[in-house]
Amino acid sequence: MTAPPAGTFDAPDGGVSYTYEPPTQGSKNRPALLVALAVVAALVIGGGAWAVTRSLGGGGDQPASALPADTAAYVRLDIDPAVGQKIAAVRFFQGLDDDVLETLRDDDIRAKAFEWMASEDEAFAAVNYEEDIEPWLGDRLALGIVPNGSDTPYFGIALQVKDEDAANEGLTKLQEATNATESDPAEGLDWYFHGDYAVLTTTGTVGTMQDLTEAGTLADKDTFREDMGALGDEGVLSAWVDIEPLATLADSPLAEQSLDNAAALDPSGALGSMAGTSQLAERAATGRFAAAVRFSEDSIEVGGVTRGMDGIGVEGGDSGRLVLDLPEDTVAAFSLEHGDQYVAHAYELLKSEFPDDFAEVEAQASEAGFTIPGDIQTLVGSSLVLSVGPGILGLQDDLEDFNAWEIAYRTETDTDAAEDLLTRLFEMTGEPEIQQFLTQRSDDGVLTLGVSQPYVNTVAEAGSLGDFEAFKSAVPNAADADSVFYVNVNTFEHLYLEEIDDSEAREALELLGAVGYSASSDAEGNGDFTFRLVADD
Repeated sequence: MTAPPAGTFDAPDGGVSYTYEPPTQGSKNRPALLVALAVVAALVIGGGAWAVTRSLGGGGDQPASALPADTAAYVRLDIDPAVGQKIAAVRFFQGLDDDVLETLRDDDIRAKAFEWMASEDEAFAAVNYEEDIEPWLGDRLALGIVPNGSDTPYFGIALQVKDEDAANEGLTKLQEATNATESDPAEGLDWYFHGDYAVLTTTGTVGTMQDLTEAGTLADKDTFREDMGALGDEGVLSAWVDIEPLATLADSPLAEQSLDNAAALDPSGALGSMAGTSQLAERAATGRFAAAVRFSEDSIEVGGVTRGMDGIGVEGGDSGRLVLDLPEDTVAAFSLEHGDQYVAHAYELLKSEFPDDFAEVEAQASEAGFTIPGDIQTLVGSSLVLSVGPGILGLQDDLEDFNAWEIAYRTETDTDAAEDLLTRLFEMTGEPEIQQFLTQRSDDGVLTLGVSQPYVNTVAEAGSLGDFEAFKSAVPNAADADSVFYVNVNTFEHLYLEEIDDSEAREALELLGAVGYSASSDAEGNGDFTFRLVADD
């Protein structure tokens, strides 16, 4: 077994490679300091391999025990995770380059991160890590956002503390350095202690944050405990978000800027026109989700659960799970179960928001002899899969070789109705002869479409992708998932590896074998999802 990409973690001088824009020197926005500290915390994740070679501890309270119960967004880092995660990570990292492993084992990644931060911010440069930070800084920390009814929530960063007196001294020195350029005393750095943690916040909010924490912690909140229990092992990085309380921030400058940036990337203008719609906004502002980054012997996984996400649940029922029967050499695949139900839900929601526009669409479709959304549901069916075969890699040599166009679409549906619908669609184009370039095949309620006749026949016959080891590693729960995405990276890495000049990046990509994603949800909007990066065998 080989390791995950070394380039994911290493950087010059043994540091951790991240893209980051440093804070403006002398910033008057003290919450930005908390964000900067969170960035330092994020860098600690690069020390995962270093941490798992240490003693198998992993006990003690989590940082949720030091943040208020009203916390609505929580991001936790733990470089000393549970024993099971340590063992898996140790095995996972065994194949790393010896020099990289030596760095990860021998260097305190937190010190490297602090040195980097000191080079970016003069306040950190005034603090000596070995003398002022290392003696008291523990292995766990978390960022919490606490809505308060305004567009400026409370922030808190819980840092695990090994020595409270030493922490008080070190933080005081950092406070003096950071507050030297702060014109508003209320925006200065401050903190309080709760259990095994020091919670960093601003001077103006420290009293309120401490009172809220004393009244009840996030760790004792029922929804948080239930969601994290459903999530399982929290791994080295985990997060929890309760969306509805965060709705108060929807009109904040930060949210507006985020929307402007997203809209700028959307040439259709759909984001801008739909952002303020009432029902969409109401449905988007519900539910919760939790996620964790975890290790297994052959993969890095992001696993998560969703709870109460209105408008995305379906009734379920039987479906073909056609993705499991694809050929074993499938290069890439996307599948969706109960797609016809998703179409109905989405159509109903959008029509309620844009009734005039959809009424016009329905009228035009009816005049042309089509039914919306019924015809769309027919083409989508109760189970669909889009697959790509290895022959597609030959297109670089001959684009006109139709047999190399190994792309196929399969759907479990009323095949007669679907074929009739396709015929009428091509006739409507005025060039029905185009349909002759499309290969169609119906088998026991499943319609297969493609360009390459040989590939359509291959895909239509029962394959064994569901039993293929790379697929099972990338998508372990495909047999129960509502949606699946899978890419076998090994099949086409030879096309791009030689073009990558950076040797570390090339070696990292060479170690990646497959990528997989799967997700499921029920009628109540409760679901789960998994994303995996699988190491090459």
